[in-house]
Amino acid sequence: MIVAAVAFPQSNDNVQLAYSYYNNHEYDKAAYLFEELFNQSKARSYFNYYINCLLRTEQYEKAEKAAKKQASAAKNDPCYRIVLGYVYKQEQKPDKAQAEYDGVISTMRADRNTIISATNQFLTFSENEYAEKTLLKGREITGNDFSNELFSVYASSRNFKMMAETGLDIVDKDPSEIFTVENMYQYYINNDINDEFYDILRTTLLQRIQQKPSTHYSEMMIWLLVQKKNFKSAIVQAKALDKRLGESGQRLIAIGDQALQSKDYAAAADAYKYVLGKGKDCQFHQRATFGTLTSMYQQIENGDITDIEQIKYLEAQYAATFEEFGYNSKTVAEIRNYARIETYYLNKPDSARAIIERALKAQGVNYTTKANLNLELGDIQFYEGDVWDALMTYAKVENDNKQNEYGDEAKFRKARVAYYTGNFKWAASQLDVLKAATTKLVANDAMELSLLIADNAERENSVPGDTTALISENQMSSPDLRIYARADMYRQQNQLQKSLLSLDSIITEYKTSPLVDEALFMKARIYAKQHNYDTAAVYYKKVADDYSYDILADKACYYYAKIAEEHLSDVVAAKEYYMRILADYPGSVYAVESRERYRALESVQ
Repeated sequence: MIVAAVAFPQSNDNVQLAYSYYNNHEYDKAAYLFEELFNQSKARSYFNYYINCLLRTEQYEKAEKAAKKQASAAKNDPCYRIVLGYVYKQEQKPDKAQAEYDGVISTMRADRNTIISATNQFLTFSENEYAEKTLLKGREITGNDFSNELFSVYASSRNFKMMAETGLDIVDKDPSEIFTVENMYQYYINNDINDEFYDILRTTLLQRIQQKPSTHYSEMMIWLLVQKKNFKSAIVQAKALDKRLGESGQRLIAIGDQALQSKDYAAAADAYKYVLGKGKDCQFHQRATFGTLTSMYQQIENGDITDIEQIKYLEAQYAATFEEFGYNSKTVAEIRNYARIETYYLNKPDSARAIIERALKAQGVNYTTKANLNLELGDIQFYEGDVWDALMTYAKVENDNKQNEYGDEAKFRKARVAYYTGNFKWAASQLDVLKAATTKLVANDAMELSLLIADNAERENSVPGDTTALISENQMSSPDLRIYARADMYRQQNQLQKSLLSLDSIITEYKTSPLVDEALFMKARIYAKQHNYDTAAVYYKKVADDYSYDILADKACYYYAKIAEEHLSDVVAAKEYYMRILADYPGSVYAVESRERYRALESVQ
């Protein structure tokens, strides 16, 4: 098929009509119009469509005659000879087609634009071999490189080996093109499910490095390893390059940051540790210090570190670091993490409050930093049981930050406190307003919590012996929802055992409650955080199987499949539940990733 695209004046009724006929497979009508358009404009794209219409309707003699006529009339434009060759090929005359194609190559003029036009015309017919020959001939007669164009030809034919070689040739001749070439490779790395191109490029790079060690090849190898999140190997390469060039560690900081973002905390810590080894005079010493703290904090949050002595060690490191660098707006994230370690992992809310208050008094603290810190202060006050003080702190942030993300977040946390304490009616009224919040994350959280309250509040189902929350005139009933809210609060505050006990009371006392699947799902999340993947899988699977009609079903399928794949080595189960998402919940937010993971598992079997 001949495919060509060009911008046409939309006011021309004949152009629109011609394309309409073509797209509707009315090729006879389209042929007439495209012939007229070509005669008027001499635009080759119209001629291509005209010929294609003739071929679609098997008017081979007419197509051949038209192509011969135009090839004779426009001898300086080899594209028409290529069209004639294509017509011969459709007529099952391969010798004549080859003669035309070879003739184009042998008589090619030393003109860059002509060479590129002929290449594109060959590519239009999927004649990739002749497209390559055209460019190589052009390189010979003009001295131009044509490497970028050759890369496109090899990409079109999925000749990964030549794609790798051609891109590296470009960098070899001009190292400043390294980012351009990396961008050229990026698409194929990301879209190659079987990693075939990645493997070939990595092997080719290794061969080049062995044959001719150079900085730009090493840099590309580091870049390539990072693309596949192989941070451990990337760091080994980066350390070697840093030592060879006598660098300051910036390359390692960048990889550490990417590893941290990708939750490869061990690799991140390794990168930061290397930079710290350069001493306090290194310009990246502070970034490496805080990066190390953050990587360890994230491991605690993720459940990878549970040993109390290691948590106390991090506490001491935070204290020493802030004594060295002080409290300021640039370290607000680390200040929050420090306070959370004190509150939720060491049960020292007084210490956490002192940290936040000290930071609020530091010089140069802007309104953004103050808002962030006060939100954290409100959380600490609520953890201590000072509900009123927490609400007042949130209210101050909301009042000081109207119409921005911090005001929205403060309003949401007020509503969440009401939800935690069983004041569902007031919480629901606040959440209704937040559904229209400008901050998407807050709006989504508000919507989710609002739906939970709306679906489960105002039900008269008493709970035996539950005196933990009194129902005022501003509160709805639904004691099972009050227990669930309390479990949710405990989970957020890292009081995981208390959360599990509360969830168990829902499951055992309220077997018909619509919150049972929510309770099972939350238990799965807690066990997953504790790295008890066998138990987490049981609960995720139960939600997926027994509550397939409910809102959490697709999410439970996804997390069960992911645990089966990554932690239980159960490929069969993983594939089954990824496929269930695709079959039963095609509109799920997990559908795209489930499809990718399913294909990846299929490819290795």
